Amino acid sequence: MSDTLTDQFKAGFRRYPTGVAIAAASTPTGPVGATISSLASVSANPPMLSFSVSRLGRSGPALSASERVAVHTLTASQADVAAAFADRNAPRFTLAQGWTLPHGEPPVLRDAAASFYGRVVRVVPAGEAWLVLLEVDTMDLGETTEPLLHHDRSYWSLGPSVSLPLDRVASEKAS
Repeated sequence: MSDTLTDQFKAGFRRYPTGVAIAAASTPTGPVGATISSLASVSANPPMLSFSVSRLGRSGPALSASERVAVHTLTASQADVAAAFADRNAPRFTLAQGWTLPHGEPPVLRDAAASFYGRVVRVVPAGEAWLVLLEVDTMDLGETTEPLLHHDRSYWSLGPSVSLPLDRVASEKAS
C-alpha cells in the first residue's frame, strides 16, 4: 500500500460501510446517472439531501448542472444496477434494470428502497468533486427490504441485527 495521504484516505473510507444510491437526471442528450455512496440527509425542513460527484467523470458535470435530479436508494437485489452505473462501459437505464424515462423528468427506478426527487439548490466545488445540495419536493417509498451496502470495494447486504433498533433502545431506557 502506498503511503501517500490520498491513498491512506481512500483506504480509510473503504473501511467505512455506506448505503448505495443512484443519482440520475434527464439532459437534452439523454439520461445521466452515477452510483453514489456519499448520500446524506441535510435538513428535514425543508427536506434537503446532499451527495458528491466527481468533477472529472462524464456524469458528475451533467448531474451538478441539472435543474432536477432523482436519487434512488438501492436494495440488496439491485447490486447489478449499482455495478452498471459504476462501470463506464456498461449499459445503463435499461428496462431490465427497472428504469422508466419520463420525458423531461429525472429517470425513475422501479423497486428502489426510496426515491427522492428535487431541485438542485447549490453546488459547492470540493477538491476534485462537487457537493450537490438537493431540495426534495417529491418522494416515493418502496417496500421495506434489505438495503444495498458498499464496503471495501464490494456490495453487501445486512446480516442479522446486532442490537435493538434505536427507537426501542430509547423507549426501554425511559421505562
